[in-house]
Amino acid sequence: MKELQQRPLKHVIVCVNERENEDCCINVGGMELFLYLKNYVKSNGLSGSVWITRSKCLGFCNSTGAVAVIYPEGKWFTEIKEEDYEEIIKEIKLF
Repeated sequence: MKELQQRPLKHVIVCVNERENEDCCINVGGMELFLYLKNYVKSNGLSGSVWITRSKCLGFCNSTGAVAVIYPEGKWFTEIKEEDYEEIIKEIKLF
């Protein structure tokens, strides 16, 4: 085992969980949010400083929007819709 020495300044975990016949983030824009944030980080040269990770269920399923958490602050967001994406971007900006 090898310990990773690199540490991000921000780490965003986005739920992209999929459930059959139940509320889940994949059905309310989870993958779209993940791809939007990933593209933002890459196109702004932040890949080493800001990590965007997709995950399975984060435990706050709803029928309105995606769920994400930002570390190291531990800020949780639920019901994220496309019109909220820029608010998430503000949270991950490093300056």
